[in-house]
Amino acid sequence: MGFFKRKRKKLNNIEFTEYNNNKKSKKRSSLLTAFDRMEYSIVAEASQEELFKICDTILSGKAVLANFDKVDPVKANEMLSFISGVVYAKEGEIYKLDDKLFLFGRKEEFEDGSLYSYVEDTKL
Repeated sequence: MGFFKRKRKKLNNIEFTEYNNNKKSKKRSSLLTAFDRMEYSIVAEASQEELFKICDTILSGKAVLANFDKVDPVKANEMLSFISGVVYAKEGEIYKLDDKLFLFGRKEEFEDGSLYSYVEDTKL
């Protein structure tokens, strides 16, 4: 419950005229939460390209919500092991939200609390 309060305080400080500004600046990108920057990935095949794409996204500073429904469980476990190593190396966190739905992110992505709020919301 505490995460919702922190998020609301941050939203109250946003000036929407700055947020909608078309200029790309550090100030604008700092207004977006980690949840806003999160990428969703439906893993359709257990390939190295797909695996490296997810890992590169995590390393670039975005959280990844990955759905492994369409992948064989053995191959999905191999991919999860590799991704877990990348997340561990960046001192990140992994949350299992459903049987084949996982949230990956570095520790920096979890600092603003928006991803923790998302995890709590999915538990309800």
